[in-house]
Amino acid sequence: MIRPLPPELRGLLARGEVLLSVKDAVRELLENALDAGARRVRVELWGGGLERIVVEDDGEGIPLEELPLAVEPFATSKLQDLERIATLGFRGQALYALRQAATLKIRSRPRGQVGGGLLLARGERVELRPAPAPPGTRVEVLGLFAGEGRDPRAEARGVLDLLKRYLLHHPHLSLALFLEGEARLLFPGAGLKEAARQAFGGLLAERLFPLEKGGAFALEGLLSGPQVSRTRPDLLFLAVNGRPVALPEGVLRAVRRAYRELLPEGHYPVGVLNLCLPPGAYRLRLDARKEEVALGKEAEAFLEEALEEAFRGQNLARVLPEPRPLPALRPPTPSGLPPLRYLGQFRESYLLAEAEDALYIVDQHAAHERILFEELLARLREEGLKPLPCPVLVELDGEPPEASPLFAFEPFGPGRVRLLSAPPFLHPYPLLLPEIFRESLKGEGRSLRELLARLACLPALKAGHPLARAEGQALLDALLACETPWVCPHGRPVLLHLKEEDLIRRFGRRSGARAREEPHPHPPRETTREGS
Repeated sequence: MIRPLPPELRGLLARGEVLLSVKDAVRELLENALDAGARRVRVELWGGGLERIVVEDDGEGIPLEELPLAVEPFATSKLQDLERIATLGFRGQALYALRQAATLKIRSRPRGQVGGGLLLARGERVELRPAPAPPGTRVEVLGLFAGEGRDPRAEARGVLDLLKRYLLHHPHLSLALFLEGEARLLFPGAGLKEAARQAFGGLLAERLFPLEKGGAFALEGLLSGPQVSRTRPDLLFLAVNGRPVALPEGVLRAVRRAYRELLPEGHYPVGVLNLCLPPGAYRLRLDARKEEVALGKEAEAFLEEALEEAFRGQNLARVLPEPRPLPALRPPTPSGLPPLRYLGQFRESYLLAEAEDALYIVDQHAAHERILFEELLARLREEGLKPLPCPVLVELDGEPPEASPLFAFEPFGPGRVRLLSAPPFLHPYPLLLPEIFRESLKGEGRSLRELLARLACLPALKAGHPLARAEGQALLDALLACETPWVCPHGRPVLLHLKEEDLIRRFGRRSGARAREEPHPHPPRETTREGS
C-alpha cells in the first residue's frame, strides 16, 4: 500500500531526486518495475527520450485509488525500516520529480482489479480516470529537459549502457529497448552468460569463468583470468541484493588479495559480482543516487574466500597470442598444470615443453622467481624468525616503526634500531640486512609478499643463461610443485600454451601427428585480425 513517509523518516533521506539525464529517469522507472516483481520490461525512447520515454512492465500494478498518491513527494509502498531496505527504490520521490519536470502519464492495473486507471500529472495538476489496462504498469514521460538543447543520441547511448548493466544483475529479466520504434536490445532473460555477451561482447564473455557460492552470504558472477585485465576497474561491476552499486575500496582490496600475483600491480579483472547479503552485513548511503555501499568485514572476507575457491582448478596459464583471438582454452587436467616434458631452450631465455596435446613456452627467469618465492614463503612459515648471530645496527631517516614482518628489533638511540632476529634464510647476508629492513618500511601498505618477491628476483636465473636438458627438466618439475605456477610474484606470466588443434588449423592440416594416416595438407585460409 502506498502511503506518505512519516516526518522522522523523511528527515533521514536526502531531499530531491537526481534527474540529470534521460538515463536517470529510465533508471528510476526500471527500478520501480523490478520492485513490483516484473518479469518483462519494455523501454521506448523517442527523440532519445527527450520527446517521450515509455517504460512498461508486467509487475503487480498500482490500485486505482492509490495512483494519485504515487506522484506525491515522499510517498511509497516500499520503506518499512531504514536498517532493512529490501527494494531498489524507497524514497518515494522519483515519480514526483518526473511530474515536476515533465508531463507524466501512468496507466496501471493490479491483476485482481477489474479495469485499470489512467493518471495525468504535470506540475500541480493531477487528473485520474478509469481506463482499460493490462496487468502491470505503463509510465510515459513527455517533454523531459525541453528547451535545453540536449543530444538525443548521447541520451540514448546512456540508456543502452544502463540497461546492459542492469541485465548483469538481473539476468533473468526479459528486457527490450526500442529507439524511434526500432529494436536496439532484445534480451529474453537467458541468464548471466548471455547478459555478459550483451555487456562485454562475445569474445570477452567467453574468457570469463563462473563464480557461485551459496548460504546466508551468497555470490554469483563471472570473472576474467589473468589473460584479461585493465588498469582501471571500469569493467568490474558489483551489485548488492540486486542493486548496482559503485565499487567500495574494501571490495577492490578483497579482489586484489584473492588474485594475489595473478594480476600485475595496478591491474583489475573484468566481470560482474552479484552479492546477496543479510541485513547488517552492509550499509547503504541514503542519498539520492543510492549507489554507495560499505561492506562489513565479514562480507569482504566471504567475497575473498569465494573468489579463491573459484580460482582452484582453473587453468590460469595465459594463451599464446595469435594473429586473431582464439576461443578460451580449457585446462588439460582438472587439477591445473600437467607434468611438462622438456623439449629445448629458445635464445637461452625460454624453455619449450609439451604436455598432452599442448605446447608450452616457459619464461625461465619468471619460473625460477616463482619457485624461489614459494620456497621463501614456505621457509618463513616453517622456520619463523631466529636470533641473529650478532645484532645489526641500522640507521633510519625518521622514527623507528612499531613492527616489521621480517625482523624483530629494538630502538637504539635517535634514528637507530638494532636488529635482533630475522628469517634464517637472511642470516648469511648480514651486509644486506640494513637495506632489506629499510626497504620493508617503504611505502604505505607494502606487504610481506612484495618483499619476498623482490628477494626472489635477485638470485633467479636471468635471460641469456644456458641450461642443459637435465637442468631445464628440473626447473619444470620444481615449477609443477608450486601452488601458483602460472605467474611470477610480480604478476607477469610464467608460461604460455598453444594446443595442437590450433597448430593444425594454422598449418592447414586435417589431423595431428598421432593420426594413423596423414592426408595431403591443404593450403591455409587467409585470416585477418578481428575487426580489421
